[in-house]
Amino acid sequence: MTGSNRDGSCIAPDYRDIAAAASRCPKPDERLTVAAKAVEKSLGQPDMRKARIAILVLGMHRSGTSALARLLGYLGAALPRDAIEAHSDNAKGYWESAAIVKADDQLLRVARSSWFDPRPLDLSRLEPSALRSRKDRIWEAVTAAFGEAPLMAIKDPRQCRFVPTIVETLAEHGVASRAVLMLRSPQAVARSIASRDGTTMAFAQLLWLRHMIDAERATRGLARAVVSFEAMLAQWRYAAAKLLPLTGGMLPEGDTAAAIDAFLDPALRHHGEDEPSGLEEPLAGIVDAVRDGLWALTERDDAETRAVLDTAYTRLEALPWLADDIIHDELRHRRSGEGDAAPAAPEPLPAIAPPAQSMPTPTPEQAEAVAMIRDSGLFDIGWYLETYPDAASSGLDPIEHYLTVGAAKGYNPNPLFDTGFYARQMARRLAAGGARP
Repeated sequence: MTGSNRDGSCIAPDYRDIAAAASRCPKPDERLTVAAKAVEKSLGQPDMRKARIAILVLGMHRSGTSALARLLGYLGAALPRDAIEAHSDNAKGYWESAAIVKADDQLLRVARSSWFDPRPLDLSRLEPSALRSRKDRIWEAVTAAFGEAPLMAIKDPRQCRFVPTIVETLAEHGVASRAVLMLRSPQAVARSIASRDGTTMAFAQLLWLRHMIDAERATRGLARAVVSFEAMLAQWRYAAAKLLPLTGGMLPEGDTAAAIDAFLDPALRHHGEDEPSGLEEPLAGIVDAVRDGLWALTERDDAETRAVLDTAYTRLEALPWLADDIIHDELRHRRSGEGDAAPAAPEPLPAIAPPAQSMPTPTPEQAEAVAMIRDSGLFDIGWYLETYPDAASSGLDPIEHYLTVGAAKGYNPNPLFDTGFYARQMARRLAAGGARP
């Protein structure tokens, strides 16, 4: 029997296991008869008709989900017709639908969130008609990307945050969902995110936790496979054997196998898997516990293993201040321009530097409040002025504009703070006789 190290690399793969796994998979013509499971029926598809199948490729950004989606394509799943073009960040292709990414982004936006938001996503705040509209747009995007394909690989890491909504939407149209969780060292993911987006390591790993916790919990009722990026690069046949129960068919041979060998190049790994995280407690211990629990799923996906994960998740949920502190530090980091990584060489300064633009002086009535907010590091002046043009033309200090004008209009002081949501929560507390804001 094969095993894996904690980093996901294979231990002495036994090809007899792979062959046995392949022999138990449904034949290609049988995969269309897979009926929606009870969880899918209850979410929107009550009849036991023959279902098309969507394999949801789930994992944090920079986890190797693009390579996994392409491997599913080699195993027979349709890939999107409108795939986002390859880029220097991902030279071999993203294999995700531009239309689906747009629809998913719109869902997060109307819920006042984004992929960059580590807070739990609460879609119950949406009016039923608004959620219905977003689900319709997602289905239109799926149709545009895949047409009537009987088996499709849908990959967008954003969907980690709202798997139940995707499953409901697909089930309403007769498509049964299956899932693959892609694991990669949180240290490697965080370094990749920090390098690309300029985040702190702590914030990047908080994002990793949010995506992976949400995706793992939400797929427990689905047929799923759990694979690691390192194991897939080291021995793709072992990873493919775990995917065949979802796709049907047999392990590729000949030209297809050679193409997979060429595609899954170890050069796809840009950041070391085992480098020190540099995190402080309690975040470091929580990340380690969740990582170890997720990797245990690659060997045994059962109630006992999931219970261990639930214990790890509870450690994060019991410390709501931890996420708040990390978000606060991230905002200060962005305001100061300081990074965890070594800074790039500075560009030459122009011969005559233009004078810095001065901010309007706050009025005496607001000066103390403006100074306090400015010193907190929680107000992103550049983002606020760019997002709300009327603030730039108002003649007011941006923070004073927020205090006297913007907050009443629902403007936000930074991309991670929702003024409207905060106001509603405070109103509920006051109405219930709770603490004053």
